[in-house]
Amino acid sequence: MGFVELRALSGMEELVAVAHAADEPLVVFDGEDECLVAMRPAVFERILFDSNLLNHSEREMLHL
Repeated sequence: MGFVELRALSGMEELVAVAHAADEPLVVFDGEDECLVAMRPAVFERILFDSNLLNHSEREMLHL
């Protein structure tokens, strides 16, 4: 996971641009607390369905 501080961003547009450029989820910190996780749809789908990433042998093993 990547990390970014909210104060380092100039606005929502920059957060979207940073998340879109990343190949992993970004944890956004507001001061010392985590406030959200941002990622593009392809990264989210990879987390959900990549059996190698989850150490599962088959997709059927995933229960959502």
